[in-house]
Amino acid sequence: MKRETLGVLLCYALVYVVWGTTYYFIRAAVHTMPASLVVALRFLAGAVLLAGFALAKGDFRKGLSWRQAGGSALLGILLLLLGNGLLTIAEKTIPSYIASLIVVGGPFYIAAFNYLLFRTRISAIRIGGVLIGVAGIAVLLYDGTSLAGTFHPAVLIAVSGSLCWAFGTSISRALPKAESVFLSTAIQMAVAGGVSLVSALASVPDLGAAFRGVSPWSWFSVGYLAFMGTVTLAAYNHLLVKEPSFRISSYALVNPLIAVALGLAVGEKATPFLAFGVPLILAGLTLMLYGDPIRERLSRKKPAPDASV
Repeated sequence: MKRETLGVLLCYALVYVVWGTTYYFIRAAVHTMPASLVVALRFLAGAVLLAGFALAKGDFRKGLSWRQAGGSALLGILLLLLGNGLLTIAEKTIPSYIASLIVVGGPFYIAAFNYLLFRTRISAIRIGGVLIGVAGIAVLLYDGTSLAGTFHPAVLIAVSGSLCWAFGTSISRALPKAESVFLSTAIQMAVAGGVSLVSALASVPDLGAAFRGVSPWSWFSVGYLAFMGTVTLAAYNHLLVKEPSFRISSYALVNPLIAVALGLAVGEKATPFLAFGVPLILAGLTLMLYGDPIRERLSRKKPAPDASV
């Protein structure tokens, strides 16, 4: 097997598996550590790591304008501080696999924001995927008793985080950013981590006591998120250069399956309609991501009409 092929396969393995496990490790990290500290430590460490990558590649020599730095900083607030930060807060309460399945609705929200902001056309089959996927998320979250009990504050916080991530992803095309993906992402992580650290200093009464109360497993989880999460982001960036986007987007179908399997394996309680919600979400995602190519392929395979009739 060629070295380049092996490298691509390794990148896919990282994106599929590691991103699928991060939800569990967020849950494990916030079990004994304030969420603001988890976000701060994770992203500040990631910023240092990515800045090192950028320095090694010579990206700092390419120059960086204030507008580019500001655009990257704004993305850091939307994607990481609000998007991932709100999810981290929510996982103090909700199971990790529920969080993953809320986040997997991101492509649906991105399609909606792209239409609202840029009037990006959405085909009928993709709209169908959005509707099926959102219905699947609603079925999954329903606790079998009442809507008030289903959409409690932690769920709404997680949904808000996913919407912030989707909005940031959508407007990123219109924002000036650092040319280097590594440098831009390092700025995003530094901003998110820095603001979270200030928040932790202001909101945690006794930081010393908070650190002393952190379990070894929570420390390991923060380290895993900081290092493996950042390495996987680099793998994802590599795939964006080497692989077609429709193939890369398959991670959105694999991540929730891994998150659900891992969450249930460690004893998280299944929702009443899990078996109905997950297939709907995956079916919606499939139509959303691959509906147009599938329809085009099927239409090409239709036999031509018999001219002799």
